[in-house]
Amino acid sequence: MKTKKDRVINFYGVDYSLAKVYGATETPELFKKMFGDINTLFISEARKYDVAKLLKKDVDKIELGAVNQMNTQLNLNEIVADSKKYVLDSNLLSEHIKSLPIKDEKGVGLIVVTQFLDKASNQGTYQVVYFDLSSKKILSNCSVQGKAGGFGLRNFWASSMYKALKKADKCFLNKN
Repeated sequence: MKTKKDRVINFYGVDYSLAKVYGATETPELFKKMFGDINTLFISEARKYDVAKLLKKDVDKIELGAVNQMNTQLNLNEIVADSKKYVLDSNLLSEHIKSLPIKDEKGVGLIVVTQFLDKASNQGTYQVVYFDLSSKKILSNCSVQGKAGGFGLRNFWASSMYKALKKADKCFLNKN
């Protein structure tokens, strides 16, 4: 019999290390800084960026260290896309989840992997990934999009992520 603790989710933040940006005039260095700034919103503006409320799931803790570490490894030479045809391969996503620096955890993890930020259409595409913390096997994942908007680079793309997370409550996760 599974207990409530087995269904509790640990949220690890938004991983931008595989992201591609299309049509933006800002430098890759500005994007890299902004990515870290967006993740801090889960702490500094916790009332608005309440993951449990957005996803309608029980969230035990928010742990941003692993994602922040992955985001520092972002290759600035590969962030800019020259077409809209970028899609995260399922094998790459699976290997990426296995490489997360998370140790000695049990239960279910949730990470949002940024796939594509399209300035030309003001749209962000994200993979919402639920995974088993001990094996790092993906339990479910789905793609969600959010419309970007707002003043400043951080707020513009944070809006996209926020709107995508509002849709992500429909992503499958077996709670039994």
